[in-house]
Amino acid sequence: MAVTGQMALAEFMRLPEVKPARELWHGVISQKMSPGGPHSALQVELVKRLDGAGEPGRRLRIFTEARVLFEVDTLVPDLIAYREDRVPSTEDGEVPPYFADPPDIAIEVASPGQTLGNLLQRCRDLVSLGVSYVVLLIPHPKARRTVYVFGPDGETGPLTGPDVVDLSDLATGLRFTVDEIFSALRARPG
Repeated sequence: MAVTGQMALAEFMRLPEVKPARELWHGVISQKMSPGGPHSALQVELVKRLDGAGEPGRRLRIFTEARVLFEVDTLVPDLIAYREDRVPSTEDGEVPPYFADPPDIAIEVASPGQTLGNLLQRCRDLVSLGVSYVVLLIPHPKARRTVYVFGPDGETGPLTGPDVVDLSDLATGLRFTVDEIFSALRARPG
């Protein structure tokens, strides 16, 4: 849901938080869609695969639905991760309420009604703002489940079925197939 009119980040940040979260992108406020079962299942699967991946001291730390501040905009990707040595902290060493440093990875899961063109542009924008890798999962329709990866070397995708999503540059050994990720959508994985 887009709200018309332009707004500055400082003004936006004074608004009360709501669920699902609102975002400010290019001065326009929008509200994220409520996640459904498939969206949630994919998020959980990715948390299991990514959280702690990598070498000691550089393992990934995952955050779900966390707000990231970018210059004049703010987004709430479905998942973000920082290497352990880059996790932002408050003065007392705790995780801040909002992240002002671009994460090492952002993951977006498409919801019904979102357009591929807008999602691809959002991913490109995130990379241009300093996010090292962005992964986009398209779970619908079932016959065309795909993954796109955006990174320092450009874009890869659409990846399907047995194609490998290789994030080993980010975390050693972090590789999985598209089919492996989307297997999380089975009601009774086996």
